[in-house]
Amino acid sequence: MTTEWIQPFEARFEDYLRDESKMSGQAASISFPETKEAVVAIVRQMIGASIPITVQGGKTGICGGAVPLSGHVLNLSCLNRILGLRKIGEGYFLKVQAGVRLDELKKQLYKRSFETHGWDEESLAALAAFKQDNAYFWPPEPTETSATIGGILATNAQGICGYLYGDTRQYVEELGLIDGRGNEITIPRGEYKLHAQQWILPVEESPAANSDILKLQQDGDWLDLYLGSEGMYGIIVDATLRLIERPQEIWGVAFFSEGQDNLFQFAEELSRAAYKEGTAAIAAIEYIDKATLDYIRKLKEVATNLQALPSVDEKYAGMIYIELHGEQEGDIETIAEKLMELSGKCGCDEEFTWALSGVEEIEKMRAFRHAAPESINMALEQARRSDPRIMKLSTDITMPNQSFGKVLTMYQHDARENGAEIAIFGHVAGNHVHVNFLPKNYEEYVVGKKLIEKWTIQAAREGGIVFSEHGVGKIKKELFKLVTDHEVLSHIHKVKKAMDPKNVLNPGNRFDE
Repeated sequence: MTTEWIQPFEARFEDYLRDESKMSGQAASISFPETKEAVVAIVRQMIGASIPITVQGGKTGICGGAVPLSGHVLNLSCLNRILGLRKIGEGYFLKVQAGVRLDELKKQLYKRSFETHGWDEESLAALAAFKQDNAYFWPPEPTETSATIGGILATNAQGICGYLYGDTRQYVEELGLIDGRGNEITIPRGEYKLHAQQWILPVEESPAANSDILKLQQDGDWLDLYLGSEGMYGIIVDATLRLIERPQEIWGVAFFSEGQDNLFQFAEELSRAAYKEGTAAIAAIEYIDKATLDYIRKLKEVATNLQALPSVDEKYAGMIYIELHGEQEGDIETIAEKLMELSGKCGCDEEFTWALSGVEEIEKMRAFRHAAPESINMALEQARRSDPRIMKLSTDITMPNQSFGKVLTMYQHDARENGAEIAIFGHVAGNHVHVNFLPKNYEEYVVGKKLIEKWTIQAAREGGIVFSEHGVGKIKKELFKLVTDHEVLSHIHKVKKAMDPKNVLNPGNRFDE
């Protein structure tokens, strides 16, 4: 192999054959490039030899998207520099490499301190202004903060604060990619806008990419084709992120109840009103059920980062966490008072409520929320010791056309009727909760797969969103084919062939190799 970065796949690289889905694969070689030029050289060599490439970042995905089925593993975790900063008008735009971790990005933005080696004069001037200006942040907030920016964009993950700040796409201003021909492409937002409901892709012999068929926004552009596409059309190597002003005040309030129906009522009442006051608004509404709280309680015994929060009594049937963002403390206090009154009317415990404020205190609550999937994964590992065929099973379904209580009661009823153990947590908005299965053996695992298939079909039939932010990967591709219209599948294939004619980029994601 002529490229110096490429290494034969050996036993010491075994961890790179799996991600958080617990699916395991195989590969012949692996690389950890540190520059864009190295990525280009590796990709071109693989394309020339028709060797499949599986792109990895933090390996935090739960659908097997980063798991190689064969060929080469292109791990971008060392492509982790922040490349520069621009001030345009009153806004700031930060250019980062794909391997930058979300937690590192958050830390550097909070401290306003970056490694500036290689920055040009314009970036240094923008940094000087940035340090004197109000605080800024990047709104997408996936729960797994060790995720990389490339992975977040590849799945279009948005996290808990999407309730207020919306889709991740609006915070991406430019992408740097390598396509399936080995070409470097830079796509600024707005340069290739939608025209007559079609994009004409700027590659040889390309078909038109119809936004209606691909279910993309009418006012979108070519850049949006890559966000959420799981690396099918190109490898993201860098991105320019749009920052916005961080709110002066951030509060978090957690409500608990001994009655599950009380929490369902509270969630539904929250969905009926906007709860805005002056500059303040609700940024996140998260639900955690009793089963998940039980698993978090076990994790807390060994996780030091959870010790700062009080213990949750086993009598509680679940909790709802609400995050408030605003500029004036008084505005947030007004909303908080209304929420306390509403929670009491819905039967939540008025004597046991967590209330925190400030970025550092809120991070403690975010750590508790992250403990939900973390504790489930820890429990799943015990089952995998007896049968390695067991992988992570969870839903990523949004069902906005029913009440919160009805959706969760359906999940619980079906699981109980089939003898399946589940734990539920996630976003109240759109009833976008994640139902996690905890099988004790392979038979229970199969039961879980069948239930997810049933719910997926039902959600698609009722106008829900089946794959919201976790992606499809390799684990859910059969579900993807099951609920996706043939015309859509055919069109995706055409666009894929135009951008990646040899099918070397992440084969096995969404479709069979």
